[in-house]
Amino acid sequence: MNCSDSRESLSARIDGEEPAVAEDVLDRHLAGCPECRAWQGRATALRRAALVREAPRVPDLTARILAEVPAPRPRPWRLRVALGLVALVQSGLGLAELLGADVGHAVHGGPAHLGNESAAWNVAVGVGLLWAALRPSAAAGLLPALGGFVVLLGIVSGVDLSAGQVAVDRVASHALVVAGVALLFAVRRQHSRQPAPPSADRVPAPGAGWTGRSGDVAGDEQGQPQRRRFPQLPTGRRAA
Repeated sequence: MNCSDSRESLSARIDGEEPAVAEDVLDRHLAGCPECRAWQGRATALRRAALVREAPRVPDLTARILAEVPAPRPRPWRLRVALGLVALVQSGLGLAELLGADVGHAVHGGPAHLGNESAAWNVAVGVGLLWAALRPSAAAGLLPALGGFVVLLGIVSGVDLSAGQVAVDRVASHALVVAGVALLFAVRRQHSRQPAPPSADRVPAPGAGWTGRSGDVAGDEQGQPQRRRFPQLPTGRRAA
């Protein structure tokens, strides 16, 4: 076996290809030919130098980045605490009503089941308000139901009060849930104004006039990214 055929097969083996000669024949030739062994070493080093390069040195910008990033503002908590207190009182009144205490919400003269339904609703309202106090992002989902309930309750209470079918103290007993909905709206408004990191809500537009699939972000005429109508969830909360 001459060195020319050996080096051709060695080159194929270095590149991950099948050599032209058998592996054992090539190994026996390498064992007895120092020139081919040296050539194999140089070829391996050359291939590695072409594939692997030293990463370019970059300056450490950690201090500069931390100096320019604004310090996080403390999250306001007073409205959430007030909403939590209203939720606890609302839940306590509902539980007391379930236990038979007269807290001004009972349905007098009506069936017992109707009174239990009213008490269960009061407890549910309190639990919902408490959840919104703990997780302000849930306030937006509770507002349509509780807001509609308070508006309709106010209309019905006004009609009954003007007709003399209900006393003023009975109508005043609903002030707690009205205050809860008002705080719920304030907490939702406060939460929506909190700055969020620009993660999946903004992505670079591929170009002016580009439109992608449903849910993608399109650029305007200047190629500036536009905000998504429905922000995507973080990658960690997506199904595989």
